[in-house]
Amino acid sequence: MLTEKKMAMAAAALLAGLGLAAAGEHDIPPAFGPFLHPSAADFAGAKSFHSGDRIVGTYYFYWYDAPSKAHVINLPQGTDALTDHPPSLRDFSWKSAAWHKKQLRDMEEAGIDVALPVFWGAPSEHEPGAALYWSFEGLKPMVEAREQLAREGRHPPAIGLFYDTSTLANNSWHEQIDLTTDYGRRWFYATVRDFFSCIPAKDWAMMEGKPMVLLYAAAFAKAHDQSFIDYTKAQFAGDFSGRAPYLAAQDSWGVRADNVCSWGGALGLKAPGIGELGPGYDHSAVPRRQPLVAPREGGKFYERNWEKFLRNPSPMVMIETWNEFHEGTDICQSKEYGRQYIELTRKYTALFKEGGQPPPH
Repeated sequence: MLTEKKMAMAAAALLAGLGLAAAGEHDIPPAFGPFLHPSAADFAGAKSFHSGDRIVGTYYFYWYDAPSKAHVINLPQGTDALTDHPPSLRDFSWKSAAWHKKQLRDMEEAGIDVALPVFWGAPSEHEPGAALYWSFEGLKPMVEAREQLAREGRHPPAIGLFYDTSTLANNSWHEQIDLTTDYGRRWFYATVRDFFSCIPAKDWAMMEGKPMVLLYAAAFAKAHDQSFIDYTKAQFAGDFSGRAPYLAAQDSWGVRADNVCSWGGALGLKAPGIGELGPGYDHSAVPRRQPLVAPREGGKFYERNWEKFLRNPSPMVMIETWNEFHEGTDICQSKEYGRQYIELTRKYTALFKEGGQPPPH
């Protein structure tokens, strides 16, 4: 939860450490996954919300891989990269369907309707050796996990996209993308296309039949205007059987979209359109950051923000986050907090969906 300039610098430092090489403008590759042009039958069982529904979503960080220590150990320092920790490192990996299955099952138990994987995939990352290839690699076991749960008669959250726009400035081609150009618009759209080409239509989270896409900060784009939004909607409809995406742009973009989201809800409630809240914040494990802590207060911070939201709710609220252990915004089961925040989330999501109000102080 840094300023946009600092976020861009932090992302650049992170990916510079992965040894990304400079390159010129590249051809945009074809869709990464096989699920283009879905038929009506492909949407059987898909979850589509309506504008009046009360919806709870969360941001799902799946970049961890304990066997390789990716996003678990700071390199080259060799220090612990996590402020909070999973209960065990066993199966703690984007490659593990068992790990994804447990996360999705716990989200369901917490009352969460929509999981937004934090996607770092981009046209530059299609090859297995690319620095961010894991973002594609993790989607297949995630889908497998969700479909296992559905076959078992459970109702796991549907899957939407959180487009981590860090990749507009930090990627394996070392390009900063100008979204006012034809190349930039095609790059941006390809990222959205690639994600949904990897997710069967029956697993999509949709609003009025449109797949959900939330955008991170505008600061990573070299430049932008309304055209990249309009282009993405038109091109997506061509590749996905006439369905344009439901786009919520972070308030830093200043464009016309279907809704407005924010970032920083873990520090305190935000409600530019979609509500954003979280349990607190502490990025003390992240190298080269200035101290920033919003104490959890034993759960009271989270409860206060839920209660504030419930007094003037929007139809949709995003919990920030399910499992960002680096920044200590996790509400999933953890070594530090057990299932406390899953239980608190279940309490408040039920109250939200029932239209209830918190008790007066």
